[in-house]
Amino acid sequence: MAPNNLWGLISESSHIIKAHPRHFSILFLIFLFPLFFLFLISPTLSHLSNYFFTNTNLQQQQTTNPTSLLYSLFLSLFSISGLISIIYSVFHFFYGQQVKFSSAIRSTPSSFLPLFATTIVSQAIIFFISLIYALLLFLLIHLVADFLNVTIPLSSPYIIGFFVALPLLLVITYLQVNWVLVPVIVVVESCWGLEPLRRSARLIKGMKGVALSSFFFYGFVSLLFLWNCLFVIKGYDGETKTWGTVVRNWMVIVLYSYLIATLMLSKIAVTTLLYIYCKANHGENVEEFDKDYVSLPFHDRKVSEAV
Repeated sequence: MAPNNLWGLISESSHIIKAHPRHFSILFLIFLFPLFFLFLISPTLSHLSNYFFTNTNLQQQQTTNPTSLLYSLFLSLFSISGLISIIYSVFHFFYGQQVKFSSAIRSTPSSFLPLFATTIVSQAIIFFISLIYALLLFLLIHLVADFLNVTIPLSSPYIIGFFVALPLLLVITYLQVNWVLVPVIVVVESCWGLEPLRRSARLIKGMKGVALSSFFFYGFVSLLFLWNCLFVIKGYDGETKTWGTVVRNWMVIVLYSYLIATLMLSKIAVTTLLYIYCKANHGENVEEFDKDYVSLPFHDRKVSEAV
């Protein structure tokens, strides 16, 4: 039976990862850990960048700062490459197929540009929806204000929060839930653009509760880790900079980089399994389960049962 809740998917993904510790550890150390480590030390890199470019004029700093460019390229390259290789590995391991590390790496070039382009398309859709909503809301508020002959304080944080931020948050959450399977579809089905968005919205029907739980769980825990890391580091800013303080800060950064990267590994694996079970719910891969699926034992437990 397919897991009917998030915890079942998390447990199953954990079994798959534990069955191939070396494979996922290498992917973890190559892609995820450096990605979040660099993200957490970005304030330090920013200070170093400002130090080295203090003698250049402001115009050059804003247009030719190589640190910001390299940082953005690194994040894009490692996040997309890590996502592709982990999806590829989890998908094939689920069916009991052997996946070499070299095969996981070779899966990256063929899916990199399609996934990058699809991400741009999805972000463009969100941007234009937000823009159109803001314009319509602005016109509506002015029409209501003129009709009632009242003044509405548009700069009020309560007005902005209630009429702008909250509805947009709901819309974005709805889209994220519907598009949660997009990365897996791009990698597994070799499509890109609007097609993965439409297909994800179709497949996720019947499993939106699990997708919503995943969205809030991983989002909340990752933000909690990030906030706690920054809070701990900021708490040492008032102290005298000693070697002990520096070492402590670096240990905190390494620890939380590991925790957030581990969380993201679990999230990618869960999303991949969610895609597999969504296809099964729609009767698309029952034959694949019957033909290819091989259970993996873990102390007399199995990764999963065939649908």
